[in-house]
Amino acid sequence: MREPIYFLRHGETTANEQNILSGNIDVPLTELGMQQAKEAGQIIRKEGIKFDEVHVSTLNRTKTTAVLALRECNQEDIPFIEDSRLVERDFGAFTGHNKNILKKTYGYNFYEKNLHSSSERPVSAEGLIELYERVDRYYRHVLIPRAESGKSILVVCHKYVLEMFALNIARISPEVYFDFRLPNAMPMSEEELKTYIKKESRILKEIGDRIIYHSSWIIFAGLILGFFAKICLEIPLNHSVFLLSLCLLLAISTFFVMLSLNTNRIVRSFRIVQRDLLPWYLKFIIAGCLFILIESDIISILALLFLMPPALTVPVLSSLWGGRLYPAIEKTILLSCLAPFFMCGVLLFSASSFGALFIPFITILITSMILPAFLAQQIRMRKPIETGKFVEHWRWLGVLAVVVLAFVGTYYFTQADMIDLFLNRSKETLIFIEQGIEVFIAFAFVKIFALIASRLDRKDRPYITDLYVTHSTPNIFLWISLIALQPNMMFIGFWGCIFFFSGILIDELYLISTYKTVPATTLFPPDN
Repeated sequence: MREPIYFLRHGETTANEQNILSGNIDVPLTELGMQQAKEAGQIIRKEGIKFDEVHVSTLNRTKTTAVLALRECNQEDIPFIEDSRLVERDFGAFTGHNKNILKKTYGYNFYEKNLHSSSERPVSAEGLIELYERVDRYYRHVLIPRAESGKSILVVCHKYVLEMFALNIARISPEVYFDFRLPNAMPMSEEELKTYIKKESRILKEIGDRIIYHSSWIIFAGLILGFFAKICLEIPLNHSVFLLSLCLLLAISTFFVMLSLNTNRIVRSFRIVQRDLLPWYLKFIIAGCLFILIESDIISILALLFLMPPALTVPVLSSLWGGRLYPAIEKTILLSCLAPFFMCGVLLFSASSFGALFIPFITILITSMILPAFLAQQIRMRKPIETGKFVEHWRWLGVLAVVVLAFVGTYYFTQADMIDLFLNRSKETLIFIEQGIEVFIAFAFVKIFALIASRLDRKDRPYITDLYVTHSTPNIFLWISLIALQPNMMFIGFWGCIFFFSGILIDELYLISTYKTVPATTLFPPDN
């Protein structure tokens, strides 16, 4: 009876984090990836597994993972065997591209067919059949003979290579392959690997993928559904229930966002004096002056919109729309910390009641953002492998939380007699339209300001995307919670929801259109 062979996918990399196909190019591990590798070593030590040798690819991310894991279980002195046959699949023209941008630019089905079909491939890429045969030869001619000679082997490799090993062990044809979403740095024996892929659901995988892929449209649908549900049901939503729902849904969204982010890196790079922050400071100053100097409830509420930090969904939008991710995270977290101080200063110099606005603002900020973020980061640090696996499978739940937020917000601020409001053309209709125009101008200012701010520096497109998304996506969830506490602000809240959630869809259509300048023939074979 031969010794079992164990397999380990490398820890999370910067490419995994930023949703980029790295393929056979070198990318480093993230801080989470290093923690995952160490936890893998702890699992190996706990299970009492001893290895005689470790096989790794020639790429540094597998070697670093192997070193960290084996050092953790006091086996770092065993022989290392590097082999190019264990290198990740060559994605050809897909290499270095954001996966969601490819999906959104050329279509989900087209992307899946080219990346995960055994009959198609991107330009210059290694086909799945070729990859399967490469891995099969290594398994049969290298690993099995060594295991039969009595050697206990650990193989540290890459996602697609590991999935081909899994197909081989389970005797499943590569023609029925789909993305198994194997977790980073989870040690698995051959039997465990076979069991894992047989439990994976193609349907659940596609549901999650499709929700993320269509997220902007689904959020917009939540907006429309909230409007018609209120018109048809005519059931008012209790004020306290609304605020509680808002806080809970925002907390869920925050939790899922922060579970996939490394805030330690951001905290270490906090710098209040940055050129990229100057437009934000200018916007805060303009909003503060409007709030203090103009005695109008409507202007005050709209000025509060400009005092809101970026929404915590900004990093998600960055990864969906081809941003670099970390500039978006850094600006979002830093400005979320600074915004309360700006707001506090503005309220102290204004005629408004300090407690009526600032205390609810801080309460919601803490309960719906800070506490869920802290909880997510604690789980991330203590359970790095399970966190990576959980996020990969269930991140779409965070998107659904935003969809429900769009529904609840629109439902609450929609008046049951709104259609009559349009038909009767009363004085209230004029107020409704006037306030709609005022809110539209406010959001138009936000978008124009975002365009200008994103072009102040001549950076590459991902960096510009991050700057634009950060500026164009204020934390409306904080804002509408404050509106809900003020009298006679239902119209403002309604229009705010309409322009914000539809604005996400418009932003996506705009940003994705900029990527369609790349000819499809440079990524896909002409006969596709």
